[in-house]
Amino acid sequence: MSRRSRAAAVAAAITLVTAVTAAAAAPAVSKEKFTVDETTVAEVEEALADGDVSCHALVREYLRRIAAYEDRGPALNTLITVAPDAFQQAVALDRAYARNRGPVGPLHCIPVVLKDNVDTTDMPTTAGSRTLEGSVPAVDATITARLREAGAIILAKGNMDEWAHGGAGGYSSVNGQTKNPYNLGSPSGSSGGPAAAVAANFAVLGLGTDTLGSIRGPVSTNGLAGVKPTLGLVPGTGVVPFALTFDVAGPMTRTVTDAARMLDVIAGYDPADPRTAASIGQVPDSYTDGLTTDALDGARIGVLRTYFNADLEPVIDVMGDLGAEVVDDLRATPPMQNLNGQYYQLISETEFKTQLGEYLQAYRPDAAVQSHADVLAASSQPGFGIADAVLVRLQREATRGTMLDPDYLAAAAYAPAAMRAEIDAMLEANDLDAILMSSGGSALQSFSGYPGVLVPAGVDEDGDPFSLQLLGPAFSEPELLGFAYAYEQATHHRPLPPYAPPLR
Repeated sequence: MSRRSRAAAVAAAITLVTAVTAAAAAPAVSKEKFTVDETTVAEVEEALADGDVSCHALVREYLRRIAAYEDRGPALNTLITVAPDAFQQAVALDRAYARNRGPVGPLHCIPVVLKDNVDTTDMPTTAGSRTLEGSVPAVDATITARLREAGAIILAKGNMDEWAHGGAGGYSSVNGQTKNPYNLGSPSGSSGGPAAAVAANFAVLGLGTDTLGSIRGPVSTNGLAGVKPTLGLVPGTGVVPFALTFDVAGPMTRTVTDAARMLDVIAGYDPADPRTAASIGQVPDSYTDGLTTDALDGARIGVLRTYFNADLEPVIDVMGDLGAEVVDDLRATPPMQNLNGQYYQLISETEFKTQLGEYLQAYRPDAAVQSHADVLAASSQPGFGIADAVLVRLQREATRGTMLDPDYLAAAAYAPAAMRAEIDAMLEANDLDAILMSSGGSALQSFSGYPGVLVPAGVDEDGDPFSLQLLGPAFSEPELLGFAYAYEQATHHRPLPPYAPPLR
């Protein structure tokens, strides 16, 4: 969707919502009691229950913000597509709320921005590439279906680095460059679109994917909370793959509680994704159960200095004040530092070459491209608009062998197990509950498959936000979220985005 057509669609939706709201005399947004700026899932729930807002009025307010800041004003360009049926979804949810005298699910009327590699039946899924422009999947991704069943509104699809390959800093051939609402620079990638959209208050929740930091980098750069889940906790069915040895989808939100609420909905076994068999028996009743202000009291937190920076120094004092026993000056072992450089390209590029075609043929048989070779040929045409770094990667992938090649098989068997062993040894030797680090060092969680939870930690000397990251063993999300929540409630570090202020 071009900027012009997207802006027209948003304007038409706002006009329609306004007209029907007036005709039905339904509650608009009570400015005295409720605002969409920095609002949370719980605040939307309360406003709906109190009659301070209706679902379609809520959608209208988010569409107003998108109209003001997405293509006009700072032109943040965070979204590839806005749902053409967002208003219809909202009206249906209002009727269901009245009929049920309450919500249809735990995310009733919560607007969500999905990264545009997550399949949706009411919008195209492009993975940032013009090769899939206009191509609408026939089936929702499992996580999309779970969000809809919980009552969420899939409001829009966020821009992304093409094919989730990173290196483009929020640029795609299908939508151009996304801007960070804090400084109009790069939002990071590859999940830069949904991160910047949530930071700019275009929706309550965002969902990204992470292969080697693609949730964690944008979360930190946009002053958000987020979760890179344990591999196998969240299904990848219906998500355009990059490399299934590493790929995970996870929440990108403004608060830790909202990340936990979203994880409650999307986590759990999916028979169509064999990786999720590992999650059986590992999903708690709710990830919000451990969100207490004293969660850090008595916890042993190791500071991984190899992936740390001066901006994070105050975090250590805060955690100590909250009762944590801080084990300082841990250093990454040589395997921790070297596995990425030695094995990441071989594993990810071999897998993408094969897995992309498998996805296209299984889920997008009507798309114009059906293989990696098709994508490379189309993307190589003059004027296509792909980022140079992504095109170079596609060209290199074409030279890779198959997933039956001995070199690939050896790397895929060795590297993840080696990283798990190194992290397990560090945790055990120091009797740690979690490891504290920056959003860098992403290979540790990616190769091990272990979770990373992030929470806003302040602003740097230029006034740009950043988040801290907590690493733990497999399926330790409940504990990590608790630690992050305790820190968040003690600091409230998330700043408001200067280039997307509240509307009058």
